[in-house]
Amino acid sequence: MERIKLLIGSIRYSVILVYTSSKLMILLALVLSLIGRTIPFANMYVMKNIIDELAAKELNISAIVIYISLYSGILLLGSANLSANSIISNSISQKAGHKYDIELSEKLAKLPMSVIDTSAGKDLVDEIKYAKYEATGFAQEIIGIVSMVYSFCIAFVALAVFNIWFSLLFLLLSVPIIVFEIVFDRKSEALRRKMAPDVRKFSYYRWMLTNMLPAKDVRMYDLTEPIKKRYDTEKNIYRRENKALDLKKLRFSLFIEIIKRSGEIMFTIFVIFQATSGKITIGDIALYIGFALSVNDSFKIIASRFALWYTTFADRMKIFFEFNKIDCTDEIDGKRTLGKFESLTFENVYFKYPFAEKYVLQGTSFTLKNGDKLSIVGINGAGKSTIIKLMLGLYPFESGQIFINGYPMSDYNMKDIRKMFSVFFQNFVRYPLTLRENIKLSNLDSDGKNDDEKIIEALKQSGIYENYDKFENGLNSYMTRKFDNSGIELSIGQWQKIALSRAYFKNAAIIIFDEPSAALDAEAENKIFENFENMSENKTGIMISHRISSAKISSKVIVLDGGKISESGTHEELIALDGLYANLYNLQMEKYTIKEAKLV
Repeated sequence: MERIKLLIGSIRYSVILVYTSSKLMILLALVLSLIGRTIPFANMYVMKNIIDELAAKELNISAIVIYISLYSGILLLGSANLSANSIISNSISQKAGHKYDIELSEKLAKLPMSVIDTSAGKDLVDEIKYAKYEATGFAQEIIGIVSMVYSFCIAFVALAVFNIWFSLLFLLLSVPIIVFEIVFDRKSEALRRKMAPDVRKFSYYRWMLTNMLPAKDVRMYDLTEPIKKRYDTEKNIYRRENKALDLKKLRFSLFIEIIKRSGEIMFTIFVIFQATSGKITIGDIALYIGFALSVNDSFKIIASRFALWYTTFADRMKIFFEFNKIDCTDEIDGKRTLGKFESLTFENVYFKYPFAEKYVLQGTSFTLKNGDKLSIVGINGAGKSTIIKLMLGLYPFESGQIFINGYPMSDYNMKDIRKMFSVFFQNFVRYPLTLRENIKLSNLDSDGKNDDEKIIEALKQSGIYENYDKFENGLNSYMTRKFDNSGIELSIGQWQKIALSRAYFKNAAIIIFDEPSAALDAEAENKIFENFENMSENKTGIMISHRISSAKISSKVIVLDGGKISESGTHEELIALDGLYANLYNLQMEKYTIKEAKLV
C-alpha cells in the first residue's frame, strides 16, 4: 500500500511539474498520441481492402487507386503526426527539465554543506539528478499509456470478436515477459546504484586525462599511462559487472521470446487455415495478424511500464521525496530583524564532520564584538576554518549555541546573516567571467551607482590594480580564455588578489580572511595585514593565517588545540603566558631568523 501511495505521489508530482511548465502542450501531446495510435489500424484496414481487391476475380482499378491513395495519405499523416509529436514531446521535456533543474538548484543551494560535502552526499545528488528523467517523464509516460490502452482496446475487441481464446492466449503469453522485465529492471537498477561510486571514480580519471586544468601535472609528472591504467581498471570492473548481467538477461530473453513467438506462429497458422476454408478473406489474414501483434505488444508495454513504475521509478522517486525532506539550514527564516552588528558568540559548540568519529570542535566558546580584530591560531586541523563555516551557517553544529547580537542564529533569516559577512575563502574559486563580474559576485544586490569606482578601489586594496594596465579591455576583460580567446590567464597569486577584491567590494560589517597570504608575495601580504590593522572602528575582522606574527595586529587572539580554545588574549598576553601560542610564535620567528642569517 505504501508503494502505491508513493507511485500516486510520483505521478501527481510529475503531472504538476509538466503541466505548470508546458500547460496546454501536454493536452496537445495527448491528442497527437491518440491519433498516432489510430493510424496503424487505419492502415491495416486499408491494406486489407487492397489485398482483397487484388485477390478478387475481377480487378476494380478505381477502387484500388482510391485505397492506395488513402494508404499513402495515411502514411503521410502518420509521418507528420510523428514529427509534430516528437517536437512537442521534446519541448515538454526541455521545459519540464528546466523547471526541475531550477527547483533542484534552489534546493541544493539551501542544503547544509554536510550533505553535499561527503561521498554519500555526492551519491545522493547524483541519484537526484538521475531522477530528473522520472520526474519529467512520468506525465508523458501516462500519455503513452493512455494511448496504448486505447490501442489495446481496439485491437483486443476486434480480435475477441474473431476468436476470444487466442485473445486470452496472447495476454497469458505476455506474463512471462513482464515478470522477466520486472526482475531484470530491478537488477539493473541495483547494479547502477552499487556501481555509482566506481562510475564517479573512472569518470574522474577520464577528466584528468581530458581536462585542461590537470593537463600541466599530467604532462609534467608523466601521468598519462598511470592514470589511463587506473581508468581502464575501474572501467573494466564496471564493464564486467554489466556484461555478467547482460549475459543472464540474454539467456532468459531467448527462452521467453521462443514462448512468445510460438503463440504468434500458432495464430498465424490458424488464420491461414481459416482463409483457406473460406471463413475469412485473404485480406483478413493481414488484418487479424496485425490485431494480434498489436494486442501482444500493447499489453506487454502497458504491463511492463506499470511494473517499472511500481518498482524502479517508484524507488528513484522515493529517494527524490526523501531528498526534498532534508532539513535545510538555509531555509531558516527567523522573524527577528538583524540590525547593526553588535556581537557574535559561540557558546559550548560541538561539531564533527559527517561520518567522522572525532569532534573538530569540542565545547568551543568565545565572543566577537563589533570593531574587534580577531586572529584564530592553531596547528593544521585544529578547527580554525571550521569555526568560519559554522559562523556562516554552512554546516549545522551538533550542540551548543551561536548567538548574534544576543539572540540564537535561528532567530534570523540565514540570508540576512550572510549579508553581514564578506569572506575570502582559502579555497577560492576562479570564475572565467569578466573582471567586473568576478568582483561584483560578492554583492549582486548593489544598486549599481559608482560600482566601477568601488571595484577599482577594491582592486587597489588587494594589490591587483598594479596589473590593471595589462587588462586590455579593462573591467570587461575576461579572466581565462574559456569564453573569450582574448581572455587573460592569471597566476595563482593574481587570482588570489581577485578573490580578495571580491571580499573587499562587498564592504560588509565583518570581513573574514582565511589564509589570505598563502600564494602572495611579501609586499601583497603586508598590504593585507595593513588593511586589516587599519580597518575602520565600525568594521570587524577575523584573520586565519599560518603567519603567527600577523596576530600582533589583532585586538584579540584565540588559540585552538584539539578542538578546544586553550588560550585567548592579546599577542602580548599570550607571549607572557608562555604556552602553545608563544611556542608556535617562537618556532616561526626562529625559522625566519635562520633564513635571514643564511642570506647574510
